[in-house]
Amino acid sequence: MEVVGRLASGVAHEVKNPLAIILQGVDYLTKKVDTEDRNIHSTLSFIKDATHRADKVIKGLLDFSSISKLDIRSENLNSIIESTILLMKHYLSENKIQLIKDFNEKIPEVKVDKNRIEQVFINISMNAAQAMPNGGTLLFRTYTKKLSQSDKGVGRRKEDPYKLGETLVLAEVEDTGPGIPEDSLDKIFDPFFTTRRGEGGTGLGLSSVRNIMELHEGQIEIQNKKSGGAKATLMFKIDE
Repeated sequence: MEVVGRLASGVAHEVKNPLAIILQGVDYLTKKVDTEDRNIHSTLSFIKDATHRADKVIKGLLDFSSISKLDIRSENLNSIIESTILLMKHYLSENKIQLIKDFNEKIPEVKVDKNRIEQVFINISMNAAQAMPNGGTLLFRTYTKKLSQSDKGVGRRKEDPYKLGETLVLAEVEDTGPGIPEDSLDKIFDPFFTTRRGEGGTGLGLSSVRNIMELHEGQIEIQNKKSGGAKATLMFKIDE
């Protein structure tokens, strides 16, 4: 993943400057071209929109490539989620999305990079909100869980991420949207995969989310709920 990040960063920097020059050129021509030919103006507008879309992908690549740098501190996960909610409060209200919080107030602290984990929750929350264009409910839940043999990733081998009997802090984000198409569930973390290509999606958001969680020795799972909608479950090691 580190090699992929360096490659992405190199490509992004090489492409970003030419894109900026193209945008400057389009802006200049838009102001200077004195014509009533609608084809010329629509072509310039098309070039500008396409360049902005490309620039958005480049910014996503730069974010993706810079994730390996973490500022780890002992943090309360409830407080991080509260900060996320504060940032998104206006957007959720404007889109008629009801917010529900079901926090365990006694969860232990976790060792995380606060800004990166906020980025994780913002990304997941935005995906959930965009899946409910006509409004709905967004639920945040936190709790602790003692791992058993049946839990994913639990084992006695050195390479197993979790040990039998280990306690984790879990966070869940649930929405009441239509859920994720079954044929897309196993692809949602793939770089550049998106179901919102025509709506400006770059397909880098959930890839970055998984990368951040793995750097924190955590995990993320996303699945559809039987009652409808999708649920993201994030697992964090406690600060011992």
